[in-house]
Amino acid sequence: MNSVKDVLRQRAIKVAKKLETTEILDAFELIYFRIENEIYAIEASVVDEVHKFKEPTPIPFTPSHICGVFYLRGRFVSLVSLINFLGIGEQRRDSSCSILLLSDEKIEFGIIVDEVLEQKKLSKSEIQEIPSGFNIPRVDLVVGVTESGTIVLDGKKIVADSAR
Repeated sequence: MNSVKDVLRQRAIKVAKKLETTEILDAFELIYFRIENEIYAIEASVVDEVHKFKEPTPIPFTPSHICGVFYLRGRFVSLVSLINFLGIGEQRRDSSCSILLLSDEKIEFGIIVDEVLEQKKLSKSEIQEIPSGFNIPRVDLVVGVTESGTIVLDGKKIVADSAR
């Protein structure tokens, strides 16, 4: 009986496919969204929820990228204009927009996006370096660009950035 187990074990070892850990480590899950005519992506690990746009209550004397706060299930959440924060320009805000709720262990805030597109994996090898002449003043918050032109943002840096 022991020999049957040994034979089956040897067969299993022989036909077992080795797990490619480099494939797992090389890819990460991203949320794709659109703001104006640009497609952006951010790590899904920093995105907690997606909400329909809620008009924020403005807070006086805050930086231009802080749109205000909105009430969400018993707490007030800051709302940030990502376009203003990145230094690209002014962002429109209306009922067709959505809010991506970003967070880590210390902070939570929302960013305004025109449309949430999809969630999918992207291989790190598909991300190219930022081209010269790239028109984003806060290039430190950008990981790179895909071949299709999607701007991949560093979600962890955005959440941790003290200027936000």
